[in-house]
Amino acid sequence: MEWYPLIFEPIYKEKIWGGSKLNELKSIDPAISNLGESWEISDVDNTISIVKNGVLAGTSIKELLGRHGSELLGKPVFERFGSRFPLLIKYIDTAQDLSIQLHPDDQLAQNKHDSFGKTEMWYIMDASPEAQLTLGFKEASDEFAFAKAITSNQLPNLLNKHHVTPGESFVIKPGFVHAIGAGITLAEIQQSSDITYRVHDYGREDAHGNQRELHVQEAIAAADYSKASDYQLHYDEDQYDRQQLVKTIYFKTDILRFKEACLIELSTGSSFTILMNVGASCELVHAGKTYGFEFAQTYLIPAAVEDISVVPHGEGKLLVVSV
Repeated sequence: MEWYPLIFEPIYKEKIWGGSKLNELKSIDPAISNLGESWEISDVDNTISIVKNGVLAGTSIKELLGRHGSELLGKPVFERFGSRFPLLIKYIDTAQDLSIQLHPDDQLAQNKHDSFGKTEMWYIMDASPEAQLTLGFKEASDEFAFAKAITSNQLPNLLNKHHVTPGESFVIKPGFVHAIGAGITLAEIQQSSDITYRVHDYGREDAHGNQRELHVQEAIAAADYSKASDYQLHYDEDQYDRQQLVKTIYFKTDILRFKEACLIELSTGSSFTILMNVGASCELVHAGKTYGFEFAQTYLIPAAVEDISVVPHGEGKLLVVSV
């Protein structure tokens, strides 16, 4: 198999809190409102990504994993996860606050949902001046105070607010109470899971007058009650090179900033590489062919690919993800 950079058909998700920037970035009919998420690479349940480019166009990621799992994922990743893609890659845009929520860890998710847990990270691509995130408890808490705050509608008072600017990055661990606020566009890298325990949704109603389901008892059992810390990731935003943002047992994410053509170091044979464009448009170059790469697009580089370079059309900025 002659592998090449794979781009997938985005899978769009309308959300009650969704905005309009994804319509612009993805050239989607503006009549489609409340577009909250673009799933770039997914092997979650029945939401399966389909290759968009090259000779494999029309092939699902599940088919690729079934036929060529070790070549696509890398031998160590294939031995660990089998024919399941271990990550879910998204872009998110918000016009309203998301619910206050948390996610289960691996053990709880496996026992209750036969699923991976969810560790995730965010990279802020754009934010309005007043945009903010909700990030964990201000002070150490417990299940009784948590439950009381939920039932008395006082939960936001227990939680940190963080005003965000483009370029900031955060890691969200299982059990960590959080919410993305209005006016934010971000890239999200996470374990391959769509399990969320929602605990506060502002009394919001959908188009049919129904409030969304809350998962209070599940959240109480899953929450991390420690004082929030170490959730923001730090790097030198003025430096033009590749810097590590985060390394977890599930994924590693670097940021690559560049003004000139450069090679991208891959984990050939060991892991696939995901490239998310969070800067100027550029081109990938592999085996003498070029691949256009626009802001808010994503490529999957199979583990069997040995080399790839990138040519910027401005100030280049890529998230480089591997396992």
